[in-house]
Amino acid sequence: MNFSLSSLLAPDTASLDHLAALAEGLGSAVHQVAQLMGASKATTAEFDTGLKDIDSAATAHHMALLTSLRSSYITPLPRQDLYLMADGLNNAVERVCNAGLLIMATEQFRLPAEAMDILENLGRQAELLEEAVTQFRDLDGLEETWMQLQRNSKRAERVMIEWVSSMTGDLLQRSYNRQREAAHAVDAAIVAVRQITVHVGSILVQES
Repeated sequence: MNFSLSSLLAPDTASLDHLAALAEGLGSAVHQVAQLMGASKATTAEFDTGLKDIDSAATAHHMALLTSLRSSYITPLPRQDLYLMADGLNNAVERVCNAGLLIMATEQFRLPAEAMDILENLGRQAELLEEAVTQFRDLDGLEETWMQLQRNSKRAERVMIEWVSSMTGDLLQRSYNRQREAAHAVDAAIVAVRQITVHVGSILVQES
């Protein structure tokens, strides 16, 4: 069997496939949590299973990416960058799934409009991260995607401030405590996605 030099030196793109799957998983997790708004206790079993399956799949892709990096001769980006991207995406998926599980556990299916606004924002960021995975050799395109991620991150953080500040004494203490916990869980997802955006920026600087 003959092997061409170009094929031998071509970067192994399996890591990019795993990154794309992780970004897609983030979008799926956000979609599942958004659907909880308007659900009921009777319908949570399906969501519980769905979120756990998404989280498990993300962990599997994270591990598979590490295995792929260890066995690849050439990679599209430095191995550490690809691993950190995967780790960040896996962490973000976990945070979103945990937020959904907390919402179900505390039966908060009627959170304020700010919560849905943040989820829509996170869903858009998941789409942008899917695009970013395809742009590691198109730095101008990646920079535009990074700027959009930055704008969305800032907006999500502003809306989170609005949500927390709108929690007034009109809520019963138990309801207030539960809503605060939900807000903290969603905020952890915002922070996780923001950290991925930071790493996308570091890749831009390093590869330019």
